[in-house]
Amino acid sequence: MKRQVMDWIWAALYGGYWKEVLITILILSAAWLAAQIYLYLIDKLILRPTRRTVLTLGGRIWRAIRVPGAVIIFMIGTYGSLHRYTFGFLPFLDNVLFILTVFTVIYAAISVMGVVLHWYAEKISREKEGETVARELLPLVDKVVKIVISGMGLIVVLDRYNIRIESILVTLGVGSLAVGLALQDTLANMFGGFTIMLDRPFRIGDRIQLQSGEQGDVRSIGMRATSVMTPEGNLLVIPNSYLVKNMVINQSFPDARRLISVEVNVAPDSDTELVKRLMLEAARKSAGVLRDPAPSALFASFGKNALTISMSCFVRSYLDSGTITDEINSAVNASLKQAGIRMSTDVVLIKTLTAETRESTEDDRDNL
Repeated sequence: MKRQVMDWIWAALYGGYWKEVLITILILSAAWLAAQIYLYLIDKLILRPTRRTVLTLGGRIWRAIRVPGAVIIFMIGTYGSLHRYTFGFLPFLDNVLFILTVFTVIYAAISVMGVVLHWYAEKISREKEGETVARELLPLVDKVVKIVISGMGLIVVLDRYNIRIESILVTLGVGSLAVGLALQDTLANMFGGFTIMLDRPFRIGDRIQLQSGEQGDVRSIGMRATSVMTPEGNLLVIPNSYLVKNMVINQSFPDARRLISVEVNVAPDSDTELVKRLMLEAARKSAGVLRDPAPSALFASFGKNALTISMSCFVRSYLDSGTITDEINSAVNASLKQAGIRMSTDVVLIKTLTAETRESTEDDRDNL
């Protein structure tokens, strides 16, 4: 092969082909010049104006494909100059150029995806839950993208040399199926974490309530589980797949306000308007009750021996709901006593009757 190359060069120089050699050199020089112009335009028109500021996503992508683009331009010129001739060394050079071009494109694609992921990580890291995504999810996505793009390039190269890849793909498919079945629960939790991080039904610090009744403040959102601190001070670790499949109430969205309701059962001869006014005054005196929307009271229902009056108001945060409810209940109780309004004894009567009924039922059973 070396001898063929030397014979070709000798024939080109001394066999009257010097014009062809000159044209080939001019084509290569033009390709090199085009690559330099390409680099110059990117530096002057795109990268340099934003050198003193943070590059946008488009600017970062142009910087990532700057060198690979110049290399591909030069390779196109090289391919055109070589294919003006026919010689024994040409197929080998074609294969070399093809492989170099494929790897250059792979390198450019991986660089672009890395830039996009890095830009997205910077964007979401400004939020608390974005730190978890950038730390746990994006490195995994980056590795998967690199493997996929590299695999596609390898398949293209193997197909160039007529190497059958069907058996390789079948083997990879069977292996992936086996791994997927073995790690079914782990993968379900990982995809659940991915869904939570993208949809963001709740954020770190939000108060959530599960379908089973547990509630607490979100402390962290991981790839496999979400940690919640309950009001009792216990750490509740919830698999992400459970959160995706079941209903979750976000008590902090769209804001942290909480509606609290206070009900009283008063005697049937009570003045309902006075009761409502006293309950509203108790709510307005509380510093934690919001003025907008204003508290409201209504005559809720009739009972057998009671009238039910209900008062609703909003507090600034669910963290204050227990304290403010206690404050309002105490104020309402004191106001009703001072106004001489009697509370109903329906609940006590029902409990007493239930107990007596149970005792009489047991006595009847014993007599039988």
